Amino acid sequence: MTKANDSGQTLVETAISLSVFLLLVLGTIDFGYLFSNKLTLQNAVRQGGRYAITGQCVTGSDGSCSLTRYNSIVQVVEKASIGLVNSSQISITCLDQGGGCPTQAGGPHDVVTITVTYPYHFMTGPIGAFFSSRSYTLKVSSAFTNEFFPPGES
Repeated sequence: MTKANDSGQTLVETAISLSVFLLLVLGTIDFGYLFSNKLTLQNAVRQGGRYAITGQCVTGSDGSCSLTRYNSIVQVVEKASIGLVNSSQISITCLDQGGGCPTQAGGPHDVVTITVTYPYHFMTGPIGAFFSSRSYTLKVSSAFTNEFFPPGES
């Protein structure tokens, strides 16, 4: 048997329970989206690396390289990231394997590292409050060894 003045207590308990439940649901959605962005960026770096190891470049209508290999790789990563990153968030470095890195995209048999840095901003305020700048920096990187290709194509 409930008393007439107990209805206010039930309302307060319900409000507290719903706010905690809502925080859990929003957190699940936010972290799911964060994980989705990380997977997209990992795929973009992998696609850029697969393109980089072959020594290719974006060609024009006449068959010659219209972009440098570095810019070609950046373009592949940007396209594979479905708009998440731009060229300022992508870095490509070359680790010299004895022949000297002719470019940042490397030459034949050089190790090329592609790194993407992406600041993820949380969609929900309560979840973002748990992080110092209300964002989390995703850093995805992968290293690839270039295949043999004529050095003039680098």
